[in-house]
Amino acid sequence: MAPSGDAKLLFCIFFISCCCLTVTLAEVPVDCCLSVGKQQVIKHAIVDYHRQVAGQGCSLNATILVTRRQVRLCVPANEQWVEKVVEHVEKLRAHCRKNKYKKPLCSKMMSRN
Repeated sequence: MAPSGDAKLLFCIFFISCCCLTVTLAEVPVDCCLSVGKQQVIKHAIVDYHRQVAGQGCSLNATILVTRRQVRLCVPANEQWVEKVVEHVEKLRAHCRKNKYKKPLCSKMMSRN
């Protein structure tokens, strides 16, 4: 094959690879809360949380609370009681980290570094 033919072939392979990568990245599923519950949750049942930000693949702001049984609850992001639950989880996480997750209380905690 001529040198210009090699360059064209290489360009075609590169172009197709970029297109496939773009399509693959665009199809990454995102687990979003579609609505939030207004009922308050007992903070001692919660072991983890995640923040959902509108515009980053999801349509609304929410806090996702994770229970000891790994049930995910969608709650409003800006409620005062939610912030108290988040503070409780942070304290629990610090306690478990300090004790290297060996306490029975920490058995359901998710280790985040």
